[in-house]
Amino acid sequence: MMARLFDSYEAASEWYSTSDYKDMAWYDGFEEEQLIEFAYAHGSDHDGEDDLVAAFLREQGEDPDDYGL
Repeated sequence: MMARLFDSYEAASEWYSTSDYKDMAWYDGFEEEQLIEFAYAHGSDHDGEDDLVAAFLREQGEDPDDYGL
């Protein structure tokens, strides 16, 4: 099993709150908690923050290209 990118939900929340993603123009209905939970659960599966956020967007039915990812 790979090590988690974030060792706690709080660490993932802190990452989001201090990242540029916080100010991104998200889709209607976006909830920060969904991204934070995704980052905590799946962060180690992805190669960097952009890849992680792109995977989250795909899971939500969004096109990462629309967000510059």
